[in-house]
Amino acid sequence: MLTVTGMVFIPACLAAMTAGLRGQLIILGIGAVLSSAAVVNLSSFGIQPGYFVGLLLLGAAVAQALMQGTYRLDRAILVRMAPLGLLLLASLNALFWANAVFWDQVWVVSGRQLFDLDSAERYSFRPENVNQLAYLILNFALVLVLADRLVRLPTEVLLRVSHAAIRAAFALATFFVAWDWLAHQFGWYFPDAFLHSNAFYAAAHNQSFGDISRISGPFSEPSGLAYAYGGFLAYASACYLVDRSAHALLWVLIALAALAISTSTTAYAVLALWALAMPVALVLTRRPRDRIRPSRYSRMAVFALVMLACAGAVWFARTHQDDIQLIYESSIAGKTETGSYQSRTGADWMGLQSFGDTWGLGLGLGSHRPNSLTVTLLSNVGLPGTLAFAAFIGLCLYRPRYSDPWPGSARALWPLRAFTLGLLFGHLVSSPNINSQLLWLSLTLNLAATVHTKKRLEAMQANISQQAPRSVVTQRPVAY
Repeated sequence: MLTVTGMVFIPACLAAMTAGLRGQLIILGIGAVLSSAAVVNLSSFGIQPGYFVGLLLLGAAVAQALMQGTYRLDRAILVRMAPLGLLLLASLNALFWANAVFWDQVWVVSGRQLFDLDSAERYSFRPENVNQLAYLILNFALVLVLADRLVRLPTEVLLRVSHAAIRAAFALATFFVAWDWLAHQFGWYFPDAFLHSNAFYAAAHNQSFGDISRISGPFSEPSGLAYAYGGFLAYASACYLVDRSAHALLWVLIALAALAISTSTTAYAVLALWALAMPVALVLTRRPRDRIRPSRYSRMAVFALVMLACAGAVWFARTHQDDIQLIYESSIAGKTETGSYQSRTGADWMGLQSFGDTWGLGLGLGSHRPNSLTVTLLSNVGLPGTLAFAAFIGLCLYRPRYSDPWPGSARALWPLRAFTLGLLFGHLVSSPNINSQLLWLSLTLNLAATVHTKKRLEAMQANISQQAPRSVVTQRPVAY
């Protein structure tokens, strides 16, 4: 059945498909944020907007291959995606042994049971096994196609379209988070039917601490908001470290505010890590020499934003002391006493036990849903699959120490790397879903940037070896 989300999103997708790669990546980033929505519900299964865009992109690639009679993929992309092939094999292997040997022997909690340990049951083959494996194959194909298209772009164009995708997701998420907060404060209408239309997801976005409403924006629950904004905060902070501009600082403050009002334990863990890491990063990094010194107006804007943020924080703390105390007791000090904490840690221990009971092979994707991605990988795809996925992430983020032809050198890639690292921290704390669209989008962008760096450097070295030395021309840094 077509949803309200689909009525709006499908025409936007079709328009984006005619707008080139930049428009397609922007709509993909927007779809990744609408993770609790569905364009179409098929009984209890909903097609998420991000994956709907992915299917269109793959369909376009197939149509192009049929028209041209061939479709050449970049060899470097294929080499770096080899660990994903191993992950797929490990997933199939785990599912085979789970049904051949461990059927009805290992206790699990499925995704539909929402960490309810009282509903735990012995493992049996279930629809989630097929769904999660299908999503993994879809992500594999989408990374392959998009990274191959991105790596063929000129350097500055690749940077711009990558940043455009992340910023579009950031902007849309912030719009709905602000709307959600205003709706709770002043009783305004909020489009729940548009943002939470997926029949597969339980209604977990209307949570509260007593009279305090917890903000989730377009995400299925407050911890989902914290996960996404952990990536956005890391991205915005890296952008600020690159150019120390007022608009980058504004993004940082917006991400901090969104995390603070989510009242999620995951959000406060992200904020604590940021508070420890950001001062150190500010000291260790310096403004690049090839950048023009910020104008007096820009420095004044940065100072004004900092002072305004401090004044706002002080005012909010003084006028909402009771609310802050309740949030502190519920989300931080008394978190270990809550039923949610007991259920989530219990699901983690159950996952680690299933990892041991299956001799490290796992039960197959979708068999058990713990509280963190690490335990999900160990219990679902075993040690081989976990190592394969970790190797793929490493290949996406790895950058040789020698210099490269990027504008601004390594600084050009800081925000992209930071975005992925911020999301990975969220996966360590809570978000257990390996098929997170934001994570796969970030890995795709980093994979293309890494391969592009290597190819450009090899081309430059080959060109230098064939020609006489020439004067070095400094490239203009890309604005973030």
